[in-house]
Amino acid sequence: MMFTFKLRPEYGNPISIAILVCGLLSAQTLPFAFAEKKEQTTITSQRMTVQGKSRRTIFEGMVVLKKRDFVMRSDHMVVTFKKGAQTDSQETEGGTTSQVDRIEASGKVVIEKSDGKATCGRALYDKDEEKLVLTESPVAWQGGTRVEGSQMTMFLKEERSIVEGGSRVVILGE
Repeated sequence: MMFTFKLRPEYGNPISIAILVCGLLSAQTLPFAFAEKKEQTTITSQRMTVQGKSRRTIFEGMVVLKKRDFVMRSDHMVVTFKKGAQTDSQETEGGTTSQVDRIEASGKVVIEKSDGKATCGRALYDKDEEKLVLTESPVAWQGGTRVEGSQMTMFLKEERSIVEGGSRVVILGE
C-alpha cells in the first residue's frame, strides 16, 4: 500500500506533518504486534450463529480454525465460551468472557500440525485440560507412523497420547 501526500503551506510545517504521518502509520502496526504476543485463534466458515445465553457460537460449512501452526477443518464446529466476570482485557456480553472453554468439531474433521496430521468424525477440545479427544474412526500420522483406534486422547501440554479400542500402529519404511 502506498500513501501519497501533497502538502500545502496553509497546513503548516512539512516536518511536523511528516512526523504526524509516520506516527499514524506506526500506530496502525501496533495491533499486529500485540496480536503476535497473544495466542490468536481465527475461525472461518460459511455460516456462523451466536447463541449469547448459552455462551456458544456455531460454525457451519467449510469450517477452518487456525492457531499458530495448528489447523482444524470440519463441516460443523461449536465453540463454547467460559462464563465469568468481565476484565479489562476481555469484552463480555451477559457475563460471558471471550475465553474458549471447549470446541467440538464434527463431520470430516482434519487436524494438521507441523509435525503430524489426524482425521476423524468428531473431535472435542477441552481448554482447561489442554486435551483433544478424537472419536469416530480416528487415524493419526506422525513421521513414518500411522495410528488407528476407536478413540484417541491427546494431552497437548504433556505431548502424550492414549489410543483405546483396538489400537493399530503401522510403521512405514525403515
